[in-house]
Amino acid sequence: MQVNQREKGKRVRLLDQVREFLQGTRALAHDGTGAQADLELRAATAVLLLEAAYGDESYVWREHRTIVKGLEREFGLGKKETLELLGQANEIRPPVVTLAEVTEVIRDRFGKEQRQQVLQLLWRVIETDGAVAEWEEAFAGHIARAVGLSEDDARASRRSARQG
Repeated sequence: MQVNQREKGKRVRLLDQVREFLQGTRALAHDGTGAQADLELRAATAVLLLEAAYGDESYVWREHRTIVKGLEREFGLGKKETLELLGQANEIRPPVVTLAEVTEVIRDRFGKEQRQQVLQLLWRVIETDGAVAEWEEAFAGHIARAVGLSEDDARASRRSARQG
């Protein structure tokens, strides 16, 4: 049986839709203007997540897995791309760049819901080890304010992280 080009095109589109569904929301794949999220924006997000993970005494495999899965899902990246991004982000972590520079990129280039999504990812990393230290709460609060989120938005992001 021969498949015509039209049917083949339908199958490819269907496979793409299934793949997108399985990969998750891709909420951060585009910036606030709809343009593809570039390396600067992806790296800024990854730096925040790494800072949360390295903030306590050790960077454990569960935190790493949470970061990798979150970046894959929200940016629509493959595993190889995500690991390369984390390598690049690790090279520019503070003091190479400041948290103020990182949060400015996120604040200026993501919309409000996307900034909430970044904070939700941050909370998932923080809560991965099952304990939230006082400094981690302060860090998340500082990041929420720095990216322009209200206390209500920050609480909603934390609740979403717990549920999801």
